[in-house]
Amino acid sequence: MTSLFDVNERNWQDVARLTVRDDQRAWLDSALGIVARGYAYRACRAKVIGIADGTQIIGVALVRDLDEEPACYDLQQFLIDARFQGRGHGTEALELILSRLRQERKYDCVEVCIDRANAAALRMVEKAGFIDTGYVDESVPHCLNLICRFAPALPCSDVLISDFTHPQFQTAFRQYFDELGMTVSDWDQLFRDMNADGGNLAWLRLSEAGEPVGFLQFKPISFTSWFFEETCGFIRELWVAEPHRGSGHGAALLSRAEAYFRDHGLSIAILTTDTAQVFYRRHGYVPAPGCRARNGDEVFVKKLTGFC
Repeated sequence: MTSLFDVNERNWQDVARLTVRDDQRAWLDSALGIVARGYAYRACRAKVIGIADGTQIIGVALVRDLDEEPACYDLQQFLIDARFQGRGHGTEALELILSRLRQERKYDCVEVCIDRANAAALRMVEKAGFIDTGYVDESVPHCLNLICRFAPALPCSDVLISDFTHPQFQTAFRQYFDELGMTVSDWDQLFRDMNADGGNLAWLRLSEAGEPVGFLQFKPISFTSWFFEETCGFIRELWVAEPHRGSGHGAALLSRAEAYFRDHGLSIAILTTDTAQVFYRRHGYVPAPGCRARNGDEVFVKKLTGFC
């Protein structure tokens, strides 16, 4: 029966003897290297997790914390000894690791980076519920970045807003501007202007008690010239209340907006950001070459077709 154990001063040498097939060495560190990484990443609360079948040590994994947005658990390494592969131990061990992290729930998701050529590993993580984020790390362009999200711990509901006199949206938007240090002399006029602008929408996320958790404001926007017209989904503002950050609400709201765009026949999402580039890059957004917003911020785009 597959089980997990903590790697410590008594058993690390036995773990270090684990090996993989020659054709897998390009994708994985050695077992000793994984143990060493656990020490090197100790400031990131790295966990070296042993995998056993009964009393037999058969594998090792490394999970560390990533606190920068979007915050997540990073499944850095996952190794099953060559002698024990093909018996389902990898799938069972991965489920156990996810269950442990789900119970701890410092973050709401786990990410993993896998070489595109490692078909067996990709099948295993996809079976466990990981999906391709669309993000490509420029330092490892041959790898896919996949994510597994836990169900929200906080019961909440999402409301599609087209009338910005909605009281809970106004409460959330005021909090958002307060955090930015922006003052508004006439709030009622601001919200009337949002309505008058036309086409503005927002997903508003509310807690079970009806308190604002966050919102994402967006709209379809058309770019035209004398021979060309393209309608894109424009992400305008995204905010999550401070007590709820790091729990996946921002990613969930972004996914809601992207689904709306797809449902209405739009194939591209576009946005600008000066503070959340890492968050958007890790959700598949890439810089648009040669494009710059009027305020100087970089423009990011994402192709929505082919993603889920």
